[in-house]
Amino acid sequence: MGKRLKINIGGVVFEADLADSKFILADPIASEQNVNDLNINISEEVKRHPCFSYTTDIETAKLIFHNMTFRSSSLSYAKLNDLMEKERVGVSQFAGNRFITCFCHSDQESVPFWTGYGKDRREEKVLLQFRNFAVNFTECIHTDYGLVADNKKCLFKSSEYGRIINSQWESGSKIAEEYDLRATVNAVLMFDVEYVPADSEVFSDANDGDSSIDFSKVTGLNDTSVIIHGYDPTVLGKQKSNPWEYEKETRILCALGGDSFDKWDYIDLRLKPEIFRGLSIILSPWDDGELRTKMLEIINNSSLPEDIKESITIKNSVLKGTLNM
Repeated sequence: MGKRLKINIGGVVFEADLADSKFILADPIASEQNVNDLNINISEEVKRHPCFSYTTDIETAKLIFHNMTFRSSSLSYAKLNDLMEKERVGVSQFAGNRFITCFCHSDQESVPFWTGYGKDRREEKVLLQFRNFAVNFTECIHTDYGLVADNKKCLFKSSEYGRIINSQWESGSKIAEEYDLRATVNAVLMFDVEYVPADSEVFSDANDGDSSIDFSKVTGLNDTSVIIHGYDPTVLGKQKSNPWEYEKETRILCALGGDSFDKWDYIDLRLKPEIFRGLSIILSPWDDGELRTKMLEIINNSSLPEDIKESITIKNSVLKGTLNM
């Protein structure tokens, strides 16, 4: 085995072969406690929004209530309306490491959202307005594991991951049937998307490059310096071009650690009942009169506690009867 480079930064150790050394940046941790555990980093700005709105169709709303999940799509597979945000110079290969769930942080209805989101049956669209759950994130969303294809569990970074890995040797394939251990979620971020000009340098600047570290005073190394190729995938999913600024988008972003990974199309974030408390449901502007009954049936058939069901309100759109498109 050749010589290896080991760097210790704040207790986090990076190690690589000197012949092929590389450094992959991770998102800044929220506090020192996050070094060895899941990094949950929620911006203060996000905590001040009135709500988080999600425009969809009634079938997807039914899945949210029935499965108690939000889908977080890989940047490699998400249906992005602004493709520039994942085509970042030098690090686009890491798009599969980052998974996004998108909301609008305005409490006002948006005509482009009604026309552009949800499926084709416009009379069956709904707008779900969740109370601001950024202020009590872990009371509303599970952070132990999510779900990937075949309903397998993907673990968030914790001591549980090591325990599961070790028990795999004892129980064999049973662990593989329940878990997908090829990657872990190292960080969960919640932030407002930054809107920048379409010709901004953030879309054209390189996010990788070589650095030289001098090891002339380190014994045991023949070379006085080592070239390390660095990558900054943390830029992915953070900015969009400003023609999309009307979206006023807030995102939950799940980030995997390490090298590029493209084995998961999505991660389903598991919801706790509390996230539905005070939910406001706005019916499609083209509602033909049946949508309220359908939504009530979905709520009543859900596993939510009765007090949370009773806190949910259903409203008609302020645009009802005004849209000709």
